[in-house]
Amino acid sequence: MISNEKTFLDNETWRYFWHPVCTVKELEESDTGRGQLLRVKLLSTDIVVARLENGVVALNNRCPHRSAQLHLGWNKGNCIQCPYHGWMWGEGGKCMGIPAAPDGPIPPNAKATAYDCQEKYGLVWVRLDGSADTEIPGHIVYDDPTFKCVHGPSYDWKTHSARRVENYTDLAHFPFVHPETLGRDGHVTFLTPDIAFRKEGRMRFRYDPPKDARQAMDARGGMSPLAFTDYTINLPFGVTLDLTLQNGNRTVMWMWATPLDNIHCRSFWFACRNSDHDGPDQPHMDMQAVILEEDVDIVESQDPEQIPHPRDEIAVGPDKVSLTYRRLLYELCKAKADGPEAIKTWLNNERDNI
Repeated sequence: MISNEKTFLDNETWRYFWHPVCTVKELEESDTGRGQLLRVKLLSTDIVVARLENGVVALNNRCPHRSAQLHLGWNKGNCIQCPYHGWMWGEGGKCMGIPAAPDGPIPPNAKATAYDCQEKYGLVWVRLDGSADTEIPGHIVYDDPTFKCVHGPSYDWKTHSARRVENYTDLAHFPFVHPETLGRDGHVTFLTPDIAFRKEGRMRFRYDPPKDARQAMDARGGMSPLAFTDYTINLPFGVTLDLTLQNGNRTVMWMWATPLDNIHCRSFWFACRNSDHDGPDQPHMDMQAVILEEDVDIVESQDPEQIPHPRDEIAVGPDKVSLTYRRLLYELCKAKADGPEAIKTWLNNERDNI
């Protein structure tokens, strides 16, 4: 067994980035008569998300008065009211009123911890520390009217977010874990892709399967996502797959592995397609469910859940993508040690393609 203490990543780094914590639909469905209040977790932080009159807000789920959990209270429209003594907390954590002392004054330190919160792509995003001025990653087709985007159900895995991303971008496991879905049994040699870099912490590579593997997939129907795929990793934990099928249609898969804590993640995902808008969505969801079921036990078996120090695992040439991804995460953690401005500078630096 490898000790988690040997990980070479500083998990405090991820506090400076935006992460989805729930879908907008989940927040809307959280109203059980007390208004929209949803308890979520991000990097071991207990958070309550609410839709107030001016938009969505995210507060620490602890009332500063006597530490009751705010998600058990009420959404009053302009504030969240604590279930214990009715203290009211508004946008930015401002105390809006104290029922037991209606004439005030409100103590100057009466402020709940608030976090940056935005809606985008049908998701609610939270950033625990905004001092590095990071942005929610862009999406190549979400606002394109020629594409239909459908959200799949989020899922929790007992693994670090970085392990989840590695699995999503690992090509060599296809014929062993996915012989009837993504790969082809017997076609186990993969070309090592070139890797390109962009600003804002994006790493991109294009995968063209070997000719013999493509021929095998053609015989099976030619619909495998393995064919002609552009991968983009949005640091730290996002992946976009742009798949071009033989008939020219495109499917764009998007996934973000939100770190619930250091050894658990919740993956949010959706699929966008530029064809068959009026057709059923479920077949597209079902295909992903099969792939995830094939992956989950293998990924959760990796010990430790976090990525360990490089000396504790063996690497070969076909591991180029994961090795590069790990190097970038490590560089981010090194930048974090120099402060938020160093993270911002690192994200905007150009890098050589490899």
